Amino acid sequence: NQTFFFADYEGYRLREGITRVTNVPTIQERSGDFSQSLFPKPADPSTQQSFPEGKIPTGYLSTVGLAVANLYPEPNRLTPFQNFVSSPSLKDRNDQADFRLDHLLTQYSELFFRFSISDRDLFEPFSSSNFSLLPGFGNNVPRRAQNIMLGSSVVVTPTLTNQARLSFTRVAGGVFQENMGDSINPSVGLPELSDNPRDHGLPFITISGFSPLGAEYNNPQQSATNVFHVSDNTSYSHGSHLLKFGFNFRSVQQNAFRDIQSRGFLTFSDQAGISSNALADLLLGLPLLSGGARLDNHQHLRTKSYGFFIQDNYHLARDLTISAGIRYEHNSPPVDKEDRANIYDPKTQSLVQVGTQTIPRSGYQSDRNNWAPRLGLAWALGNTKNSVLRTGYGLYFDQSPLATGEGLYFNAPFFDMKLFFPFPGLPLRIENPFPSNFPVSLPSSALSIQNNLRTAYIQHWNLSLQHELSQNRILEISYVGSKGTKLLTARDVNQPRPKAQLPNPRPVVQFDDINMIESRASSTYHGLQIRFHQHLMSGFSVLSSYTFSKSLDDSSNFFSSTGDPNFPQDSLNIRAERGLSNFDVRHRVSISYSYHFPIGKGHAVLGNQGWLSKILENWQTTGVITVQSGRPFTVALLPEIDNSNTGRSMLGFGANDRPNLNTNPRLSNPQNDTWFNTSAFTVPPTGNFGNSGRNILGGPGFQNFNASLIKNTALSGDLKLQFRMEAFNILNHVNFDLPGIFLGSPTFGRILSAQSPRHLQLGLKLLF
Repeated sequence: NQTFFFADYEGYRLREGITRVTNVPTIQERSGDFSQSLFPKPADPSTQQSFPEGKIPTGYLSTVGLAVANLYPEPNRLTPFQNFVSSPSLKDRNDQADFRLDHLLTQYSELFFRFSISDRDLFEPFSSSNFSLLPGFGNNVPRRAQNIMLGSSVVVTPTLTNQARLSFTRVAGGVFQENMGDSINPSVGLPELSDNPRDHGLPFITISGFSPLGAEYNNPQQSATNVFHVSDNTSYSHGSHLLKFGFNFRSVQQNAFRDIQSRGFLTFSDQAGISSNALADLLLGLPLLSGGARLDNHQHLRTKSYGFFIQDNYHLARDLTISAGIRYEHNSPPVDKEDRANIYDPKTQSLVQVGTQTIPRSGYQSDRNNWAPRLGLAWALGNTKNSVLRTGYGLYFDQSPLATGEGLYFNAPFFDMKLFFPFPGLPLRIENPFPSNFPVSLPSSALSIQNNLRTAYIQHWNLSLQHELSQNRILEISYVGSKGTKLLTARDVNQPRPKAQLPNPRPVVQFDDINMIESRASSTYHGLQIRFHQHLMSGFSVLSSYTFSKSLDDSSNFFSSTGDPNFPQDSLNIRAERGLSNFDVRHRVSISYSYHFPIGKGHAVLGNQGWLSKILENWQTTGVITVQSGRPFTVALLPEIDNSNTGRSMLGFGANDRPNLNTNPRLSNPQNDTWFNTSAFTVPPTGNFGNSGRNILGGPGFQNFNASLIKNTALSGDLKLQFRMEAFNILNHVNFDLPGIFLGSPTFGRILSAQSPRHLQLGLKLLF
C-alpha cells in the first residue's frame, strides 16, 4: 500500500460532411460569354464600351485567366448567387494517454510522477467563411502535446505543508495547405512567388461575386514550444489564519516558421474600373491588385517568467471570512536567440536590428510593475445562516509572453511584403503578377512595437447573494464586472489622411504601412447572473442559470475574425472603434439536469422482476439546454477596395473601410435572405471614411439541446460496464452563421451557412 499507479488511453475518430454553399461561374461566363449573366456586362478596358452582346472576343482572352477560371467546379444548382453546394468530409484523429505513479515515502511525504501525451491529426475541408468555400483548399492541422511532471507533497508539521512541482511540456503543431507539395501553378501558367517548395501553390485569388480560389494565405506554419516549469507552494495554518505562499518559474523556447502570404494574392473586382466585371477582368488577365511576401523569417524565441504570491484566509468570526493576498509577476519580453530580427524605430524612421542602438533585444522595454492584489469576503447572514453574501476583487495579468515576440520577424529583409498595381498605360498582367521589374520601387511594410509596451491585465469584481430555499435548493443572484486594460492590439501609424486625389503619399514615404503593436486597447463587462441549483433529490438534480450582460471594447482580438477585422478603419481615431465585443452575448440561458429512473432493484417499479429488473435498473439521463442571443458583427466595404484611399495594412489583412449608415439597419422580422436592411448602407464618396460603427448589428441566436442516456451494469466486484447513448443538437435545430457583411457583394445581408447538425454517438466504458 505504498505505490499506486493509474493509466488511460482514449481514441477519437470522426468523419463528418461539412456543407457549404457558394457561387461559381457558369460554363458560359468562364468562357467569356456574359450574355445571360446576372453580373454586369463587361466593357472593353481600352474604350470602356460594352462588348457586343456581352461576349468577350476570343482575341482578348488570357490563356492563364481562362485556365484559372476553369479551376472552378461547374454549378450544381440553379439558385442565383448560390449555384454550388459541396459536402467534403472533415477528418479528425485524436489519441490521448496518461500514466501516473504515486509513491508514499513516509506517512507524511509522497512523490508522484505523471506523463501525458496527446496526438491529433485534423483535416478541415474549409478554413473559414473568409476563405475559399470550394473543396480542395482546406487545411491539415497536426498537433502533438507531451507533458512530464515530478512532484512531492510533504506534511512538515500538522500546521505546515509543502507541495513542489517540476515539469516539462512540449507542444508541436502546424497548419498546412491541402495538397502541400503538389502545386497546380505550372498547369495554369502562374509563377511561384517563393523559392521554398513548402510554400508552392495557387495564390489566394478573390473575384467579386464568387468564392475565392486558393488556400488560406496564413499557411503553411509550424511551431514547437518547450516549457520548463518549477513551482513550490506552502500552506501554514495558525489560529484563525490559513496562510499560503509560493513561487513559480517558467522558461519558454519556441522554434517556428510562419510563411504568411508566401504564395501571394490576386484581386479582381467589379469596382476596379477595368471592365466593370470581376470575372471578365480575370479572363482578360487584368488584376486590380497583387502582392505577396518573400521571406526568410524562421523564429527562435526565448523568454522567462516568474511569480511570487502570498495570501491569507482569515476567519474574523464564525460567520465571516476575509481573504487577502498579493501576487507579483514578471514576463521577460521574448527575444530571438541570435537577434536575427529588425524592428521599425519611430525615432530614426528606419529598420534597426534588435539589440543595437537604442532598441532592446525584444523590441520593447520590460514591464516590471506587475503587482496583482486580491481581496475577498464571505459572510453568513441571519440567525439561520441560510444566506451567504460574497464579494471579491482581483487583478490578473496576461500570461501570453510570446504573443508580441512573433512580431519581430515581420520586417525586411526577413519578411518583405510587396504590393503591385496597374499604371496608366502599363497594366498589371496575370502572366506576371509579381513583377521583378516593377516601374516604381515600392516601399515595404514595416512592423514596430510600442517601446513602453505593458503587460495586459484585467480587473475582476463580483457581488453575490446565495440563499438556501430548502435543504436541497439554492438560489444565487450575482453581479459580475471586469475591466481589461492595456490589451494587445495594433494600428497603422503610417496611414495617410483620406482624400480622393492620387497619389496620396504616406507620412513616412520610405515605407508602406507601418503596423504598431500597442498595449492601448481596453474593455468593460457587466453582467447580472441568476442561478438555481437543486441537488439530487428523488433521483433528480438541476442547475439552471441566466445571464444578462454587455461587453464593450475597441478590439476583441489581435487578429481578424469572421464578423469584424479587429483593426481600426482610421488609425488616428481609435475612439471610433469602441463598440460591442465580438463575443458579446446579451442574453444566455443554460439548464443542465440529471435524472435517475426509479426502476429496478430498490424501487417500487419492477423492483423484483428478475432479468427484466436487471435490464431496466440503473438507467439515467442527463442533458444541457442552451439558448442565447446572437453575436454582433461589423458591416464593411469589399476588402479589395480602398475607398478611403488610405492604403492597405498587412495586419489589417486589406482595407478596413466601412460604409455610410443612412437609416435604421435593423429589421423587425429578419430572414435568411435579408437579415438586415441592406439599403441602409451606402458607399461613401471616394476619399472618405464611412460613418457606420463597429459591431452595430447582431447575428442569429443559438439554441441547442444535448442529451444522453446511460446504463450502468455491475459485473463482479468492482467491475462495472457503462453503456452511453449521446445526442448533440438532438432536436437538429438549425443554428445559422453570420450573414454576408460586405457591401457590394451578392451575398450582402444573406445567410448562407449554418453550424453543426444533430450528431449521435454510442459508447461502452469498462470501469474497474
